[in-house]
Amino acid sequence: MRHLSAVINPRQLKILATDIANYLGIPQSLILRFEQWANVLFVHRQDRGGQFISYRQLACWLEACIAAIRTCQTHQALQTLGQLLKTETQRFNYPQDTIAYLRCLWQQHKAQLDLNLNLRSFYTPIL
Repeated sequence: MRHLSAVINPRQLKILATDIANYLGIPQSLILRFEQWANVLFVHRQDRGGQFISYRQLACWLEACIAAIRTCQTHQALQTLGQLLKTETQRFNYPQDTIAYLRCLWQQHKAQLDLNLNLRSFYTPIL
């Protein structure tokens, strides 16, 4: 079974200390450094030592999900990604508004692919 992390490589996400500080609700000055591990970030904090954070909790993960949906070129690719997203949102704790947004975006992209397919068939001459 494939996971969404096969489509979105967490190590390729552009994560900034400001993103982490915003998520944690702390000043950026308290973050000494962070390490990108395979499945989590390890944040070295000045005030309390180390802390693990899931990539899925950061805005850049949502942005990567959005980009993955928008770059699907075929119905099959979009359907496969939709199944991965569905499994992902059931397995991990995603906010309901995020799920609703991804679902809406997926449906919009599917409608656009349907429209493109219909337009191609309309303009293709019948021999």
